[in-house]
Amino acid sequence: MNRRLVVGTMVMAAAIFAVQAASAEVAVPAPLHAIYSHVKMVSFSVRNDSKEPIKVKAGDSEVTLQPGKLVPLKLEAGTKIVAEEATPTFAAGELITVVSNELSDSTLVLK
Repeated sequence: MNRRLVVGTMVMAAAIFAVQAASAEVAVPAPLHAIYSHVKMVSFSVRNDSKEPIKVKAGDSEVTLQPGKLVPLKLEAGTKIVAEEATPTFAAGELITVVSNELSDSTLVLK
């Protein structure tokens, strides 16, 4: 009876270590939240109410806003919109806005 107890204990210990070793080999390389998260895109429009074109940088792309024209944009939340060239209202490199969920389906007016 004593041998059965010792052998049973050894088998259970081996099984526990085998499960731990097998789960350690299946490591997830990326953070779990990064796999299941989804980037929020925000759709909004920008209108230039000044009398001259305004060049802005929205994320990685440059956009020229013609006077009186409505330009639809769809950018990731957190993207910065920066003035590319100096205008009477904005200095070159000045931050105009940071895209957030509050801008969704609205119009941003630049004067």
